[in-house]
Amino acid sequence: MVKLQGVWKIFPDGTKALKGIDLSIKEGEFVGLMGPSGSGKSTLLHIIGGLEKPTEGSVEVMGVRIDELSENQLALFRKGKIAYVFQFYYLLEDFSVLENLTLIGRLVGKENPEEEAIEILSMLRLSHRINHKPSQLSGGEQQRVAIGRAIISGAKLILADEPTGNVDWEEGKKIFKLFKEMNESKRITFVVATHNPELRGFFDRTVLLKDGKIVGEV
Repeated sequence: MVKLQGVWKIFPDGTKALKGIDLSIKEGEFVGLMGPSGSGKSTLLHIIGGLEKPTEGSVEVMGVRIDELSENQLALFRKGKIAYVFQFYYLLEDFSVLENLTLIGRLVGKENPEEEAIEILSMLRLSHRINHKPSQLSGGEQQRVAIGRAIISGAKLILADEPTGNVDWEEGKKIFKLFKEMNESKRITFVVATHNPELRGFFDRTVLLKDGKIVGEV
């Protein structure tokens, strides 16, 4: 699913965010990225998802060298293949919960996006919120809407960056249980960055980062 070789990321100010990363992730794996703040977790996710290009090295996703693609080619490649769940929900504030999902469904060419969105929102325990705006939801509910958008995209690779950072512990566990169910039932590959060691038990494998380098796996 993912193969990185010799990946460096050096920003214009000279910051070396990643230093020679080699990483392979198999289809259907549930992989955690853990490390202190500034260790390179978010940058690594951005590189895998094509949001950033490496300064050096190769990035292969689903058999495609995405580091060699143009921005337009990347956008087409990501469509329906890669989805993101961030710590900050990035929902469309002027749209209802249902509309937030339906729009993504339309963008990826779903035939009945509203019907599928309603089914997904039911699974996410959000049926009673479909006509609410994001500002009317709790943090946990907003994060579940963000997860719903990732599901309706049909992505086979979901990248999540501190997805429980703005919710309490109980809601965080529910979110990770949902990820695990999706991973096992739909064979969706997950790569999740988190600083919370209590969530390590959900992962098939945890990659440990420090100062832009992989320092171990557990």
